[in-house]
Amino acid sequence: MIRAWRNEIVCVLALAAALLLPGLLLGNFRLPFLLGFLGYLGWHLFNFLLLQTWIARRRSFRLPVSLGVWEAVFDGLQRGQLRKRRRDRRLIASLSDYRQAAASLPDALVVMSEGGRIRWFNPAARKLLGLNWPEDLERDLSGLLRHPVLEDDLAGGRPSRPLEVPSPINGALMLSVQVTAPFGNQRERLLQARDITSVFRLEQVRRDFLANASHELRTPITVFRGYLEALREAFSGDPEWQRPLAQMDQQAQRMQDLVGDLLELSRLEMAGRLDADAPVPIPEMLSEIVEEARALRREPRHDLRLRADPSAWLLGEEAELRSAFSNIIFNAVRHTRPGTRVEIEWRTDGEGASFSVRDHGQGIAAYHLPRLSERFYRVDAGRSRDSGGTGLGLAIVKQVLDRYSAELKIASEVGVGSTFICQFPESLVQLAPPADLPKAG
Repeated sequence: MIRAWRNEIVCVLALAAALLLPGLLLGNFRLPFLLGFLGYLGWHLFNFLLLQTWIARRRSFRLPVSLGVWEAVFDGLQRGQLRKRRRDRRLIASLSDYRQAAASLPDALVVMSEGGRIRWFNPAARKLLGLNWPEDLERDLSGLLRHPVLEDDLAGGRPSRPLEVPSPINGALMLSVQVTAPFGNQRERLLQARDITSVFRLEQVRRDFLANASHELRTPITVFRGYLEALREAFSGDPEWQRPLAQMDQQAQRMQDLVGDLLELSRLEMAGRLDADAPVPIPEMLSEIVEEARALRREPRHDLRLRADPSAWLLGEEAELRSAFSNIIFNAVRHTRPGTRVEIEWRTDGEGASFSVRDHGQGIAAYHLPRLSERFYRVDAGRSRDSGGTGLGLAIVKQVLDRYSAELKIASEVGVGSTFICQFPESLVQLAPPADLPKAG
């Protein structure tokens, strides 16, 4: 740039020196210098016109060649153009690599606009979702897939959970579909669909086996307990038989509870979409569950403390919510020492409504927490059996919460206690009718 301005000054001085001779010959410097100034100005206007033409056309890669400051301008634009071309080549190469990577994925990927219209999809989307290129571009994706739950996910602005839906072009294929949160300046979203047919069929076989086995076991266990009760009455006066008969009855009760929990799990897994249109009085339900929990142990009883917002009800099915809440509260009573304080709270917050149970017991080691909601997982197998647990309580809780799009959070510290929190979405929270609120005073 300094060299260009130096050359420009040299050119101006040279022009001025060249105009001195005509001025001396004419005896008047005004006309030669006026003509020189107009020529100098015309030269700048000509270069400016060249630059404007190049900008307007954008087709010619080579820029005009000039002198002085215009040489610096054109050279700077030339170097910028070269850098842009190199950057564009790198971007095109990267984009090509990303497209090839997306094309090689077995999962379907669909990029949608903020309104749910298709912007781009990879080849797997043709096989799994039946999309055609380019006919389906700018079409409404929810209109092509036609699934009520998926339509709600596409309409929402938050990331969705994996949803199991049949393929729109092949009912024998089962897909796991998930929608991401909006990204980019245009608020686009990404839909991912994965073929889980083999896993889904294995899960279906497992569910069918557990449901059928549990159903078949229910009748013989009921018959067995009936005859066992008759035997206990028949040998009521014989102390030698009372202990073994009582142990047999206790184990039969455990088997019956296990079968009942397995049937409940199977029912929840096979249940369809949640029809949450009935408001459930959660504070009243929790009061009843707390009274039942107090009867689980004899003296000294647990110190159960309940705080519940009387105005917060929840849309859902009362039996399922009672099962989930009672499992968490009963676990806090069964797996802590007698007399332990247990704090139960039901309240609304900025994210919806939360149900929490906090005990001041012995706590759970951190490496156990990720697996607590697995079926039959026990922190202490011997202690759990002695307390009468089946190992399925938290699995039932997790299954119920999944139906409500709710989240189970567990925090615990050894020697301090444990906290279980069920966070429900705001869309399910409903205010209690005025008639059911407690009267002031």
